[in-house]
Amino acid sequence: MRGGKRSANDRHGGFDRGGDGVARTKRGKWFKNAGSSAMMPYGVSGVIVTCDGGKEKGALRDVARNLSERWEARGGGGATTSSKAGRGGEDDDEGRGGDAGDALAAELAGLREEAKDPMFKEIGLDLRACSFLKAHKSVLETCSVADLVKDELERAQESGQTRGRHVMRMLPVETVCYAGVEEIAEAAKKLVDKYFSSGLEQTFAISFARRANNTIKRDEVIEAIASMIKQPPNKVNLSDPDLTILVEVMKGVACLAVVRDYERLCKYNLRMVAMTEEERMHAKTVMNGNQVPPVPRSKDSAPKDDEPKEDADEDADGEDVKAPE
Repeated sequence: MRGGKRSANDRHGGFDRGGDGVARTKRGKWFKNAGSSAMMPYGVSGVIVTCDGGKEKGALRDVARNLSERWEARGGGGATTSSKAGRGGEDDDEGRGGDAGDALAAELAGLREEAKDPMFKEIGLDLRACSFLKAHKSVLETCSVADLVKDELERAQESGQTRGRHVMRMLPVETVCYAGVEEIAEAAKKLVDKYFSSGLEQTFAISFARRANNTIKRDEVIEAIASMIKQPPNKVNLSDPDLTILVEVMKGVACLAVVRDYERLCKYNLRMVAMTEEERMHAKTVMNGNQVPPVPRSKDSAPKDDEPKEDADEDADGEDVKAPE
């Protein structure tokens, strides 16, 4: 308030100091009021999308479209398509001289119905250049979001086309929990049991990043997760791990996932993975990894499997850390 007295909380930078003198972060620092949509529900799955600042809507639209196509390519929505095809066959049998306007109206009605319940729905985070798409339960019943994101990255790597002008990184999320060390460890245990209980030898790394949160400690999170993974047979490998555990802290929530080929696919940076080696080197050394999307290249110029690939540089969103052995 102009000309008014500052409260004790304001003087302490938004922290509530209790009777014991300990600073407690106010919920309003991470979240808006109860009517805000800037809250990510616990337990959801989806994908974090980073992009050029101010282009969040366009980036989310492109990612939702592309991942929906990857889902359909894996057999998603097959029942719906078959039922539509069956109805179309019946209509053809009744009469082939149907009104084209009726068919167009039916198609538009279907699109409007799909828009009411999309396969990937935006959840507002009130963060610049960072958004979240929640995956529909129909998607999760068919495959994991991590598989869809990996499919799209490999398509971009092969074709040299991002199909998302402003998209930068696509980070899968398997579960969401409160951003506390104990809560993260509890959520991570389910992922560890899922991916590291086979007894096979696997290499792994842990990637930690945080946004709009300066209270949670990286080392504490890393130690809590790494202590659950049996070593051996599992071993740490930061240069090219088989599995990478992603921990993305945003405001008051933590997003966790386990992904494959994290380093080979440029830390799941869509823009970087679609570049040639020369374009990638230029982006790293001159443009700090924030180069405009590459010009589409022919299939012949796509990188070959036997060509040496350079490890992706650190990007501003996160930091890879070595798990304690």
